[in-house]
Amino acid sequence: MSGTTVPLSADVIQRALDYRDFRVLRRYLKDSELADIADVFSDIEITSCVALYRLVPRLRRADLFAYLPFERQEELLEELPDVIVEALINEMEPDSRTRLLEELSYELRNKILLKLNPEERRVARKLLSYPEDSVGRLMTPEVLALSADMTVAQALEKIHWNTSLPVEYLNYLYVTGQNGELIGEVSLASLVVCDPRTLLVGAVMKKNYVALEPNQEGNEAVEIFRKYDTHFIPVVDQERKLLGIVTSDDVFDVAEEEATEDIQQFGGHQALEDSYFQTPFLTMVRKRAGWLAVLFISGFISGEAIRNYEELLSRWGFLVFFLTTLNSAGGNSGTQTASLIIRGLAISEISLKDVWKVLRRELLVGLTLGLILAFIGAGRALSWGLGIKVALVIATVVTIVVLLGVIAGSMLPFLFRALRLDPAVVSSPFISTIMDLSGVLLLFNIAGFVLKHFGFP
Repeated sequence: MSGTTVPLSADVIQRALDYRDFRVLRRYLKDSELADIADVFSDIEITSCVALYRLVPRLRRADLFAYLPFERQEELLEELPDVIVEALINEMEPDSRTRLLEELSYELRNKILLKLNPEERRVARKLLSYPEDSVGRLMTPEVLALSADMTVAQALEKIHWNTSLPVEYLNYLYVTGQNGELIGEVSLASLVVCDPRTLLVGAVMKKNYVALEPNQEGNEAVEIFRKYDTHFIPVVDQERKLLGIVTSDDVFDVAEEEATEDIQQFGGHQALEDSYFQTPFLTMVRKRAGWLAVLFISGFISGEAIRNYEELLSRWGFLVFFLTTLNSAGGNSGTQTASLIIRGLAISEISLKDVWKVLRRELLVGLTLGLILAFIGAGRALSWGLGIKVALVIATVVTIVVLLGVIAGSMLPFLFRALRLDPAVVSSPFISTIMDLSGVLLLFNIAGFVLKHFGFP
């Protein structure tokens, strides 16, 4: 295998395992990117995965393990020898280990905790004591703190002899006072370029800094990272004492989970706790059946409304031809708007105070879109030879339906956010059901009024 940095497929790795070509496998596991190796580990059978994991260089095992999906991590913990599991768990980064432990079953979690050395077990229990989905669960307590009254030379020496932190964590360092309270931050570059013998760290540090608290929700951390565009943010307690740091890759995972949950809810079903293939059949049915049943029953309301217009339909049955199209126009316009507003709220581009500004903007947009579709709808009515009166009815109804859809789609997310509910619950099927009923009532009432009072030749 000449180009070991080139990703290999699971089939190639499996063939090397079958032929016991350990030279190729060891070179691949030593030189390839961990993310590429993790892809292979996710695609091969667990028995092959266990055999391959034994060949991973010890210094890479914990980092590789953190890249694997939870399902494969759980399988490896159960299949690998205890001596490997014990070394692996103790060498994992505290934040990665916390994410793993909080997903494990109660029995397996306790089993893993007992394999940790006393210090690592104390750290693990401390991080798990913070609320679920909080900053504390994302935090890495291992942080290199500098004292404000040490010289730059002393600070550089402390950094030089550091062996516990990854090199990337040393780009930004945090400065504490006499009682351990965070008072500033300093970059490694600024320490390197100044006079190391006379200047104190306190004179070089930046006093303005952003910090998180351990009980803050993870989604708040996402917004703060997005706002300040940084890779590390310190975590402090109520007394401003430095507890650890949160890294951007941990926050990225939170943002991905939130986006996944929003998309699933917007599709009209409850969010899944596990991946698609790992979700049990009955759980999948239960998560999706609730909304479907509610929406199905809601559809009877539209059907009941149509029954009340049997006389109108017996005289002007052609109105049914437009019903589905009109309902789709209302549902689609509402869904379009809701997706924009929900996303804007999620990334803090839009806030609750913008409700009237959004409403004014969407009224204008909705009216414009409604008139565009009205022109198309009226043209279709005329092409069927239904006359100008029917064309005007269709144009009027589609304008109102689209306008109502836009209003519903833009205002419902604000209502749910004000009630401290997830705006993503304003799902596409939810809006479509509302607009279906609105379309029926508008079409038959407006058509009945116009055609009864002005006649239809």
